[in-house]
Amino acid sequence: MNIRVCVFYFFLSLISIIAQAQPLQKDTASLQKKIAASKEDTNKVILYTNLCDFLISKGATDSALATAQKAWLLASKLKYNHGLVMSLIRFGSVYEEITKDYTKAINYYKEAVKIAETNRLYGDINLSYGSILNMYYYLGNYPGAMTIAQKGLVAAEQRNDKEMLAHYNNQMGFIYLKQQKPAEAIKYYRQYLNLAREMDNLMVLADSYNCMSDIYLLENDYKVSLEYLFDALDIYKRMNSREIVYKKNNYKNNESDKSDRISYTLFKISNLYKMQGRYQLSLQYALNGLNYNDGRHPPSFNQYDLASYYVNIGEVYMALKNYKHAMQFLNKGLSLSKAILHREDIRDAYNGLSKTYALQKRYDRAYHYQQLYAVLKDSIINEKTTRAIEQVRSSFEGDKKDKEIALLKQQQRLKQTEAENRALVLNILIGFFVLSAVISYLIVYIRNNKKKQKQVHEKQLAVQAERQRISGDMHDDIGTGLSTMLIYINLLKSKLSGKAEYSDIERVASLGDGLVAQMKEIVWSLNPVNDSLESLLIFIRLYFAQLFEPLPYRTKIIFPSSIPDVALKGVIRRNIYLSIKEALNNVIKHANADYVELRVELHPHKLIISVKDNGKGFPDTQDGHFFNNGLKNMQRRMEQINGRFKFFNDDGASISIEFGLDRYSNG
Repeated sequence: MNIRVCVFYFFLSLISIIAQAQPLQKDTASLQKKIAASKEDTNKVILYTNLCDFLISKGATDSALATAQKAWLLASKLKYNHGLVMSLIRFGSVYEEITKDYTKAINYYKEAVKIAETNRLYGDINLSYGSILNMYYYLGNYPGAMTIAQKGLVAAEQRNDKEMLAHYNNQMGFIYLKQQKPAEAIKYYRQYLNLAREMDNLMVLADSYNCMSDIYLLENDYKVSLEYLFDALDIYKRMNSREIVYKKNNYKNNESDKSDRISYTLFKISNLYKMQGRYQLSLQYALNGLNYNDGRHPPSFNQYDLASYYVNIGEVYMALKNYKHAMQFLNKGLSLSKAILHREDIRDAYNGLSKTYALQKRYDRAYHYQQLYAVLKDSIINEKTTRAIEQVRSSFEGDKKDKEIALLKQQQRLKQTEAENRALVLNILIGFFVLSAVISYLIVYIRNNKKKQKQVHEKQLAVQAERQRISGDMHDDIGTGLSTMLIYINLLKSKLSGKAEYSDIERVASLGDGLVAQMKEIVWSLNPVNDSLESLLIFIRLYFAQLFEPLPYRTKIIFPSSIPDVALKGVIRRNIYLSIKEALNNVIKHANADYVELRVELHPHKLIISVKDNGKGFPDTQDGHFFNNGLKNMQRRMEQINGRFKFFNDDGASISIEFGLDRYSNG
C-alpha cells in the first residue's frame, strides 16, 4: 500500500516548508560554526533543528538529543511556539529512527500536537499528525490512526485545503483497507482520486491509482486492479524521465527522484501476479523492483518498504518451490521488520515462513511460526479494533461543532487578518468608488421612482376628479331633471285620478321612480368618496331596509360591530352591490317566503355576505334554467372581480358571495 510512501514524503516536505529549513550541511562543523555566529533568535532555533536532522541521519543519538534540547531551551526562552514544536518532533525522531523506542517517540509527538493545536499552528498540526500516524502504522494501532486522520480531515475541511483533504482521505481509506473493509475504504479513495484530478497533480493522481488498485485487489478484480497499477507506473516513469513538465501548482519538489515509487509499484504488480498464480511473472516484476535503476539514481528504499519487498520475493520463491531462496528472503524480511518493529511486516514474514516450512514437511517449525502469525494477526485485525475505529469515526462525524472546530475557525480568521490588513487601503479605495457609484445610482433611481409615483398619483387624482365630476353632473343635471319630471307626473296623476289615462301615467311614474333609483346607484358607484368597504356595507344595509320596510316580511340583519378601513374600487363595490340587490329581489319575485335574513361577516382577510329566506328553495338546476337569469348574472359579476358565488337549499334558499380583502387593506 503506497500510504507509507505518502506519509514519508509528506513528512519530509512539511519539514522543509514549515520549518523553513535550509539544506542540510555536509558536515557538523559548518553547521555549528553558523550556529555560533547567530544571534539568540528564532533563526538560531531553526539552525539547531537542522543540525539535529543531520545528526539523526548519522545515528548520533546523544549529540542529536543534546542539540534538540538546545533548540527547545532557546524556543522556550523566546516563547517561539513553532520552534517548540520543531524541537519536540526532533526528540521524537531520535527515538523513532535511531533507538526504535516508539513509545517515547509517540509521547514527544503528542506534546508537539498539543502545542500546535493550542496555538493554532496549522502547518505544525499537520506535521505532528504525520509523525504520529507514521508511528501508529508501524505499531498497527488503527483506532489511534483513525483519531488523528479524522482530526486532520476536519482541519483541512475548515480551510478548504485540497492538498491536505486529499492526504487525509488517503489515510482514512488506508485504515479501512487494512481492516479489510473495501466498501468503506473505496469511499475515501474515490474522494482522494477526485481531489487529485481537481488539483491537476500528477504525483497525487498516480498515488491514488495505486490506492484504487488495492480496493479491486481485495475484491479479487485483478483486471481492473492491474489497469490502475500500470497507469500509476506509466506516470511515475514519465515523471522520473522528465517527459512530463510540472505545472507551477503541481508536486512541490519537481526534481525529486521517483525511482522508489516505480519500485513500489513494480512490487505491487508482482504481488498481484502472485495472487493470480503467475509466479514467474511475479518474480520478474519483484526483482525488477528490487534492482530498479534509471541510470541517474541508485536504488533507495526505506526500511519498512524493503522489509515487505523481501517478504514478497520470499513468498514467490516459495510458490516456485525454490525453498532455499524463499527462506533467505523471508528471513531477511523478518530480521529487518523486527529491527524497525513493524508489526505487519513481521506478521507477513511469520506467515511466509510457516508455509515454507510446511511445504518442506518441517511441521514443528511451521507450527511455531503459524502460532506467532496467528497471535499477531488477531492483534491487528479483530472485532475490538474494528469497533474502536467505528467509534472514533462516529464521534467525529456526529459532532462537527466541537471546541476543536471552533479553534480551527479562529485560526483561519487569524491567518487571514494579515492579508486583509495589506489589502485594506485598496479595499477602501474600491469601496469608495463602488459606494459613490451605488449612491449615484440610488439618487437617480429614487428620483425616477418619485417621478413615476407622482405621475401615477396625478393620474389617479385625475381619474377620481373625472369620476367625481361625472357623479356630480349626473346628480345635478340628470337627477334634477328626473326629479322635476316626477313632480309633474305626480301632479298629472292627481288630475287624472279615476280616468282611463291614469294607468298609463302610473306606469310612467313607476318607470321614473326606477330610473331615479338606478341613477342614485350609479352616482354612488362613481363617486370616489364612496371607495371603501364601510360605504359598500352601509349602502347595502340601507337598500335592504328601504326594500322590505313596506312589505309584509319578517326581516333580520346581522351586521359587524366595526368595519375595518379597506379601500374598494367602484367596479368592485358596484358588482357586489348589484349581486346582493339581485339576490334580495329574487326573494320577493320567486321565493314565496315571509322571512328574509341579511348576514354580513368579516373574517381576517375575507368578506362574506349571505341572503337567506324560508321560501320554497331552488328547484333542480340540471337543465341550467336558473343560470339564464339572475343567478347567472350574480355568478358572472363575482367572477369579474375574482370573488366566489354559492347558492344552495337550507330550509329555504341561501345565497352567499365571498370576496378576498388581502390586497385592498389600508392597514
